[in-house]
Amino acid sequence: MAKIQHPIDRGHAEAILPLFQQLMDDVGRSPKDIESIYCNVGPGSFTGLRVGLTVAQFMGFSLKKPVNGITSFQAFSCGVENARNRMVLVETKRSDYYCQIMDCHHKPLMEAQSMSSTDIKDLIEQYDISLITGDAINRFQSEVDLNLDFINQSMINIEKTVQFIQSGKHDLFPPEAFYIRDADTSQPKIKPIHSN
Repeated sequence: MAKIQHPIDRGHAEAILPLFQQLMDDVGRSPKDIESIYCNVGPGSFTGLRVGLTVAQFMGFSLKKPVNGITSFQAFSCGVENARNRMVLVETKRSDYYCQIMDCHHKPLMEAQSMSSTDIKDLIEQYDISLITGDAINRFQSEVDLNLDFINQSMINIEKTVQFIQSGKHDLFPPEAFYIRDADTSQPKIKPIHSN
């Protein structure tokens, strides 16, 4: 398996196609060799998700290949190999966390939610969770004092996620953004019009 993966905070639109072309060049393949397309549907960066989904949908349409989605919760859960249920925390860049409890087969045991660290502690007790993973672990640990197993993942483990997809033991999603809450948007300030 070949992969290319870089952390990007901004500039997704400018970076994604050159990275894809670099990967194709590295392995001596072309887009026509693609059999199917999978993309992360979120939750995550509003702009990053929209860019990734748009590119995946365009590629699927132009290459006439199927496009399916996988959630961030499923993908982060794939990075943990053991037989325990786990809580997945996804960074929101706010005071809360995106949270979902998954079983060891990466299937959800509850609806995904946006929760505070206090509410998450209650949920951990309710589901008897002893393992927490995702990309928001460092911040969560700085806010709570819990004697649990924490596995921080700064990025999704692509190899393990691909293995999960290839197993066929998963629920796939349409290539549409999975939002837990509406995107933060602000209306432009209305400036008074001065006439001379």
